[in-house]
Amino acid sequence: MRILHLNNPAQVASNLVKAQRELGIEANLAVTTTKGWHTNFDYNLSEIDSSSLRGKLDIGKKLYNLVKECDLLHYHGQAVSQGYRDLVMWSGIMKKPVILHHHGSEIRNKEYPKFANHFVVHRYVSTPDLLEFVPEAEWLPNPVNLESLQHSETSINGPLKILHASTNRDVKNTKAIEDSISKIKDSGLDIEFTLLENVQHNELIEQISKHDLVIDWMNPEYGIYGVFSIESMALGRTVICTLTDSLYKGYDLPIINCNPDNLEPLIKDIYNNREILVKNGQLGSDFVRKNHNPAATAERVLEKYKSILE
Repeated sequence: MRILHLNNPAQVASNLVKAQRELGIEANLAVTTTKGWHTNFDYNLSEIDSSSLRGKLDIGKKLYNLVKECDLLHYHGQAVSQGYRDLVMWSGIMKKPVILHHHGSEIRNKEYPKFANHFVVHRYVSTPDLLEFVPEAEWLPNPVNLESLQHSETSINGPLKILHASTNRDVKNTKAIEDSISKIKDSGLDIEFTLLENVQHNELIEQISKHDLVIDWMNPEYGIYGVFSIESMALGRTVICTLTDSLYKGYDLPIINCNPDNLEPLIKDIYNNREILVKNGQLGSDFVRKNHNPAATAERVLEKYKSILE
């Protein structure tokens, strides 16, 4: 079985590729964009200048040769061509089965692309809120690389070190977080706050381990947690998000659910009860190993591949 993964949002594809290879699947990853944040792919087409017609044709030719050699295309995230028109080639003309794996902004609060409606055999979404926009899709919780995420116990002494990382301030409601932190500092509590923006993945992981508490999505309009939260939990860090409970029925989430208006008193309470960080850190690590394990995810996806290729 030869699987080609196309693009790598939040490193979900690279984690799947690694786990699928361990199952004996011939899986490869091609990317058309990287932003320089990671290098764990097999074919890098982002180096080609896509602003010119010649560049677009070059990318198309290279993708054609890669897709030609696979049995199934697992297509992640943003469309390579406007409105997923490239699906006409991969599925319509080349007759390759395509799984479309949505990761967020390409479909959230948008009209679903008609080409994506007609040329795919299955759809995954990475977070449950996206089922509102693709009701027939299947939620596949994001796998993370557990081998590189070793649990360590949080210190309960010294300043409370808080971390927030953002690639989009509006989406994560970063200002509300900064406002709450400013008020807490003014109250005299000994806290250290770090805001990371657009950093490489290895630096992000290093910073998580240096902090005690992680604040991720604080936006009620989304109500979800993402890969930053998952990796933080795997490392043993307590995570705060604003979650929509109905999206996670049946999941005993160790994430502390907090509305942005209540963030300041919550952090003060954690500051005065630091032992919660140790308990929650272990719960989070156990949760990730159960629900975001790449080996289990790869097995689940493999069964779908088999059903499609039979």
